[in-house]
Amino acid sequence: MKIDQFMVSGNEISYSRQNITSDETVSFILVFTSRSKLESPAWLALIQRKYPEIPILSCSTSGEVYVSELKAESITGMAVAFESTSTEVHSAKLTEKDGSGSLGKRLASRFTKTDLRHLLVFSDGWLVNGSALIRGMYEVLGEEVSISGGLAGDGANFSKTLVGLNEDIDQNMAVAIGLYGDQIRVGFGSHGGWNELGQTYEVTATNGREVLKLDGERPLDFYQDFLGDDADGLPGTAVLYPVAVWLPGATDYVVRTVFNLDEFSGSLTLGEVIPEGSRLQFMKARFDDLLKGVKTAAEAALTNLQQAPEMALMVSCIGRKLLFNQQIEEEIEATHQVLGNGVSIGGFYSYGEICPVERDLAALHHQMLTLTLLAESS
Repeated sequence: MKIDQFMVSGNEISYSRQNITSDETVSFILVFTSRSKLESPAWLALIQRKYPEIPILSCSTSGEVYVSELKAESITGMAVAFESTSTEVHSAKLTEKDGSGSLGKRLASRFTKTDLRHLLVFSDGWLVNGSALIRGMYEVLGEEVSISGGLAGDGANFSKTLVGLNEDIDQNMAVAIGLYGDQIRVGFGSHGGWNELGQTYEVTATNGREVLKLDGERPLDFYQDFLGDDADGLPGTAVLYPVAVWLPGATDYVVRTVFNLDEFSGSLTLGEVIPEGSRLQFMKARFDDLLKGVKTAAEAALTNLQQAPEMALMVSCIGRKLLFNQQIEEEIEATHQVLGNGVSIGGFYSYGEICPVERDLAALHHQMLTLTLLAESS
């Protein structure tokens, strides 16, 4: 596997790594940048001239991960050339007639099933239900194919996200890269580092993403009591204090972001639909705990890969970035330290992270750092 890692500024492409020669065929290109840059993609023609007829996947972000740095409003790219792994790239759009589960089924059905090992998935982060998207994909692919990736971001605006394949850049989009063959190796790691604090409640009434009642009472009252003095910043700071949710029948929790609250009704609006009968617990974190979680995720990914990685896709949550501001760059540096200087690291801050937990099926995470490591066997 050979990788070029670059940034686009004006009419120039500058490289931090340039390992692909003219004799090698590029498999695909990943571009992570802001929504404003995707709405006016003058950069696209420049990359197409450098890498003609190569699929270019683009994704709006809440910050770009580039090597060991956090970028903002930058155009970062990774060109990937596999030596013995074949690839397919397909896209699909959410329509008014179907939901996110159907979107996942349509997208997955476009891939050849024979020898398909892994899908890298990038989806709209605002209109698409990430959990339903993943479930739909598994219904078509079965459990043998692993899935990872993330939901697009839009800074801290929470209003519109974009994903693209070449010139087709739009809302409602999901784009996936299929990796085929016995030579590809994939490792996963995910960790939050959030402290589980406070009482556990049963979700007794919901309306879609809106949690109406906990133990028959107003969720907002419990939330404010838990936050104490930190509640003074609500509703703007709600995104900084996520919740742990045990779905009905689950033995482990998923982390969900609190996107909004209603002071009149006392409800909380989360980043995903939460069914009645779930259990919920409010969470806080210290930065040291988040950094420990980063190292845990990187070490788990290395263990799963079972060889030296050549490429790392890092997808982390906007909530972590908002909570710790520029200090969050330390989680990128910590990842770089664990993986080593020889690994090309790229990615973005997202509205949702898609990653298996060790070797289990993929799930949608919030407020997590996730890693997908790629290598080809020798």
